[in-house]
Amino acid sequence: MGTPMDSKDILKRIDELLNLPQTGTAVDVNVSEVLQGCTSLLSLVYGSKSSQLQQFTASIARIPVGHVLRYHTMAITAQGTLKNIKREIEAGLTGSLRHQITGEVLTDLIQLARTVLNERDDGAKNVAAVLAAAAFEDTIRRMGETFAGVIGKDDLASVLTKLKDAEVMKSPQIGTAQSYLSFRNHALHANWEDVQRESVHSILGFVEQLLLKHFS
Repeated sequence: MGTPMDSKDILKRIDELLNLPQTGTAVDVNVSEVLQGCTSLLSLVYGSKSSQLQQFTASIARIPVGHVLRYHTMAITAQGTLKNIKREIEAGLTGSLRHQITGEVLTDLIQLARTVLNERDDGAKNVAAVLAAAAFEDTIRRMGETFAGVIGKDDLASVLTKLKDAEVMKSPQIGTAQSYLSFRNHALHANWEDVQRESVHSILGFVEQLLLKHFS
């Protein structure tokens, strides 16, 4: 797996695409590269199911195949989209968008866990516990990456320490988070006798608070 592109890499790629010649014998190749590059960047920055990507794809599809200026129109459309991506990155808008998307995905996971937890049998409790543990770990790791520069699969306890050092999480919140490490381990290793329904409710509420503060 390659290293994820950061904002500088994305801006550099946008400039490369914008500076490709749109005249001469290589025009068809260049337009194709601009279109593919724009599509990839829209997916990377906003998401593969984003309205931005859908709108761009629809705009390109509306250009008639037999239009005498088809390639020129496609290039102009892609260039305008690339310039908008660049402005939003420079204005810091895309970072906020990624935070919002992250929060929405994890919130859906929490809602699913709560729905399962409404069933009273132990099997449902166990499934909800696994979902809650996954939401907790993903939230902590995303916070570590976003706010404390933690890249990779550091031990979760180490991520919490770095979040504490960066003053992203403070007492008593950090202590609460550390106490949930054992819950996470019990749930992911199927130690069901050590997983209580009340603990599932508790960790779900804790993760919701983190999402509201950091990813809303």
